[in-house]
This record gives sequence, C-alpha cells and structure tokens, in this order.
Amino acid sequence: MRRMWMPQAVLASVVLQAGGGFDPVKDVTVSVSGGGLSVVIPKGVHLKVRWFRVILTSPGALHVGVLPPPTGEDEAGNPIWRGTVRVDLTATGLEDPARLVLTYQPCTEGPDGVCFLPVKRTLTVLAKDIPA
Repeated sequence: MRRMWMPQAVLASVVLQAGGGFDPVKDVTVSVSGGGLSVVIPKGVHLKVRWFRVILTSPGALHVGVLPPPTGEDEAGNPIWRGTVRVDLTATGLEDPARLVLTYQPCTEGPDGVCFLPVKRTLTVLAKDIPA
C-alpha cells in the first residue's frame, strides 16, 4: 500500500472522492477521566506510535505513563495502534481547568489508504480527572 503526503485540504478532497469520508479530528474520540487518556481509533484507521505526544500547556507538571505496546505495523514496518489507546496520567500543581495538547497521526487503511498530517488537539480537563 502506498501512502501519499499532501496538505490536509487537498487530502480531505481525495479521501472524500475515494468514499472514505474520514475526519482526523471528529472521527478519533478522545477523553480524559479516572487518571487516564483514552483515544478511540475507528475501524479501518490506525495511529502511528512515533507521532503520539501529550503535553501540558497550563501551569503544573504532567507525567504521562508508559505507552501501550503497538497493535501492529504499517507497510513500512513502523509501529501503529488500532482500536483504543489508553495512557495513564498523573499531575501536580494543576490549575483548573488544565490544558493538554495531544498530537497524533492517523492513517486510513486499504488500497487507497492515506496518512494525514499530524493532528494537534487541545483538551480542557478538570484537574480532578488527573490524579496527583
């Protein structure tokens, strides 16, 4: 399977023409609760492990737990995740609400699979959802 790299506006047009309709922000579900970050990846899509980052952009200190093992490899042998990725989070000195920035790179699978540019999403979370 060959991956193409192009600007997201052009890429969205290509994916829609191919009947994919995948939106790299709306179709990847992200939530923070109970001391963990959950990222739900839709069927037919994977995330590249190497692009996954979580950083705190508001006051305090964030500790991101050990990332789960990959669930597979892409065509180039790079580690990927499918399904749900859950990462434990702990923090100290958070202001309420805390702001996290999550970065990930989604790729659609199949003969017309496309890797999107890395996505950065800002999450606003209650400090109580990230234990000390």
